[in-house]
Amino acid sequence: MQKSTESSGEEAFARGRWRWRWFVKVEESADGKYRLQRAWEMQGLISPASPPFISLCKTATPKPLVVSIAINFPHNSSPSRTIKNQLFVNSISMASGATVEKATAPKWAQKTITIPAQKRGCHLVTSRILKEIGQDLSEFKCGLAHLFLHHTSASLTINENYDSDVRDDTETFLNRVVPEGMSAPWKHTLEGPDDMPAHIKSSMFGCSLTIPITNGKLNMGTWQGIWLCEHRDAATPRKVVVTLNGI
Repeated sequence: MQKSTESSGEEAFARGRWRWRWFVKVEESADGKYRLQRAWEMQGLISPASPPFISLCKTATPKPLVVSIAINFPHNSSPSRTIKNQLFVNSISMASGATVEKATAPKWAQKTITIPAQKRGCHLVTSRILKEIGQDLSEFKCGLAHLFLHHTSASLTINENYDSDVRDDTETFLNRVVPEGMSAPWKHTLEGPDDMPAHIKSSMFGCSLTIPITNGKLNMGTWQGIWLCEHRDAATPRKVVVTLNGI
């Protein structure tokens, strides 16, 4: 004897203004296996910029079941066009009592970290960053961490995390390639002789980083670390905004 379960609902995605309505029907056969009977997208405003996928349906049967639904559509479709009957459904056949992890929608977390004033030079700040975001980071299985520095006279980069001589040598290199002092050709000197060189060094390394997240950790190489490079003599505390996105 077959038992069937119907499930319907609505899911709003954080990315963009898409809203999907979905409906599925699942049959449980006499041998205890599930089979997806029907699935379709009833209505949705679809942007052609980023074809989405949906993995959100869990039936109300006693045994756990996840139905994955992917939506495809023409790239030339209008963002305001209602698309129907263009679902590609992954059929599911699971043994009775199988444990299935429930799919989740992408999530976000964000925190601003204040790093105390550092002396001029390159500083390894990986452990300080992880101390601030560790709890949020542990909730992500897969995703990206974006770090953004709020300043124009410091920079962020990823480099050697073991030998401090690498950081000293990098500071030596920066000071050689960007001249400083009365003989330097800079017009912007109101804030001191080290200010314009600091702006140039900041542009060389940049003010942001993107690092993959895997199983609750920053997925960096064995010898990689996050550096905060301070380019001013009289430094101030620096703010770094860390944004986490993933599942």
